[in-house]
Amino acid sequence: MYISKIHIRNFRIFDDIGITAYFKKGVNAIISENNCGKTAIVDAIRIAFSTVPYKKDIYFNLSDFHVRNDGKRSDEAFISVYFDEITADFFEIWNPEDTSKGEFHIRYYTVKTPEGKEKVRYSIWGGPVEGNPVSAEIFEAIQLVFLGALRDAETEMRPARSSKLASLFGTATNTDEAKAEIIDVFRRANGEILTKEPLIRVGKIVNENLSTIEQDVLKQHVELGLVEPRFDAIAAALRAWIKPRWFYLEKSTPNYQMLRDAYTKEEWEKNSTEDENGTFLDVWALKQLHKAISPEASTVLENISNSSFELFQNGLGYNNLLFMSTVLGDMAIERGGVYQHLLLIEEPEAHLHPQLQELVHTFLSDTNQGDANIQIIFTSHSPTLASKVDIGNINLIYENAHKKYCLPFSEANLTDANKEYLQKYLDVTKSQMFFAKGIIFVEGISEAILLPEIAKILDRPLEKYAVELVNVDSVAFSPFVNLFSSQNVQTCFSKVAIVTDDDRCTKKSETNYINKDFDYDDVNSDISGKLLSGTPSERCNELETLCRAVGINVFKATKTLEYALCCDENNIEYFIEAIKSEYSQLGPALEQKVNSLHDMNEKAACVWLFIRAREKCKGAIAQYISQIIKKQCEMRKRGENIEKEFVIPDYLKEAVYCVTER
Repeated sequence: MYISKIHIRNFRIFDDIGITAYFKKGVNAIISENNCGKTAIVDAIRIAFSTVPYKKDIYFNLSDFHVRNDGKRSDEAFISVYFDEITADFFEIWNPEDTSKGEFHIRYYTVKTPEGKEKVRYSIWGGPVEGNPVSAEIFEAIQLVFLGALRDAETEMRPARSSKLASLFGTATNTDEAKAEIIDVFRRANGEILTKEPLIRVGKIVNENLSTIEQDVLKQHVELGLVEPRFDAIAAALRAWIKPRWFYLEKSTPNYQMLRDAYTKEEWEKNSTEDENGTFLDVWALKQLHKAISPEASTVLENISNSSFELFQNGLGYNNLLFMSTVLGDMAIERGGVYQHLLLIEEPEAHLHPQLQELVHTFLSDTNQGDANIQIIFTSHSPTLASKVDIGNINLIYENAHKKYCLPFSEANLTDANKEYLQKYLDVTKSQMFFAKGIIFVEGISEAILLPEIAKILDRPLEKYAVELVNVDSVAFSPFVNLFSSQNVQTCFSKVAIVTDDDRCTKKSETNYINKDFDYDDVNSDISGKLLSGTPSERCNELETLCRAVGINVFKATKTLEYALCCDENNIEYFIEAIKSEYSQLGPALEQKVNSLHDMNEKAACVWLFIRAREKCKGAIAQYISQIIKKQCEMRKRGENIEKEFVIPDYLKEAVYCVTER
């Protein structure tokens, strides 16, 4: 049993059309830029499962009703929760058409009291037909735990009846016999400590003072001890402290050599780091070797391992890991009447560096694989986590025309091949696009280097407009086009541009075909004429057709980026200088060939053919040109005269304007 989707209408920032988020078994992510509604979705789930009075930890308030653009508050709101793989016991929420699926719906509305105050009321029903009652057993069957974004792990782990440690301890000690055994241990400990003279004296002082104050009225008597010998009091007193992994032992310490001799040279070197004064010991690893060492050496190791420090002395990130470990440990223990555990986490990446974030995701995934009854839904701003979650388990919340939408990638127009490609391709850097307001997809390193500088000289710096540039490093744009669209959505980004080459004259069967063996010294008017009269490749035309259907803009270079850039006299000179910096002998030869030509298109073709035959130089040439553009941008800001201004082709200008503003 697990939540398969949730539909929310007129709740906070979601309007009367609302959003639908889809979830799978295991680990699910809700991602977006800031203020798009991730927390609202999590809170809607929490509210839906808090309808049973004794389980309420969050309430639906008047302020939760959506406020429309005209300033009027909505009259009602709806939260609908759908399940898959439900058991036969939950007939109250069955979908009659498929009894393995279930659903319940909640309608929130307002009423006025006789005093004129507005109060929130709700009605709830199971199944698709309103009026079918839902019992408390449905909500008791799912145990929900919420870890907020501003969670205080240190406070949550402190001794208290409501602490996560107390909850885990209570779940783990699940029989009366086990509880009685724990109570007996504490009762004996209390009895032993009470025989100590200082405690006897303290108890005597307190009781004598009580007797003096109360006289013969109350005659109260107190007894001291470690913890009151009741199970809930013992659980509430449970605390955690940190056992350091590494401990520094100076060589001058008595028994240092004895401890070292207790292990082989290989064991010692593997679990220690030595300097001239002492050694850092991996105490935990040494204890786990299960090796018979002398009682004296064992005592030394035990004394070292008893070192500890409080949680407040630990880092926030590691305390968060401890907190999540405790919560998931509690969930993993089987208990009667609970069919599903649901863990909601806001920003699990809080206080964690990227490598630890990867470990957290692995831990969450492994926890689910070990226990299929645990479903995890988290919100995140982390590209690291977004790159690790299965593509079909991500819900992208986005804004378009001042409205909020949800695109579950499980519902996107993705083929199996698309999914496989994206799962391999979406590393941390590429996943940053999910949190952007606009995206430019480019096909190679040259565009990736040049476009940020071109945007700056156009006074449209990409970072100012929260635009992410994604280098596909190929012409495989279709998986991304399909990712950001579905049957109900054209594109989830209103500002998306694809910058690509039109790759004309590459089909052998066409009369305009240019042989791949041609180099710069083969340039003639025939080649120039073919480039001018050629038509975009089939690949380019198919991409345009695909993008047109979903509202994504494609901006094409005539033939290639290098050819398009070199169709200007000023740009040609800069390109030749860039090539000469890389090729001390061929560069001047190219310059001589270009100077012998009179037609601009022939010159551009000459430079393009030179670069085409030497693909490895593309990045270096683009870097050189980007420095020229950067320098001219700085000169323009200072009001200085630019003798030969680098000319930006119109198609690149349009691409930048498309994702920023005109």
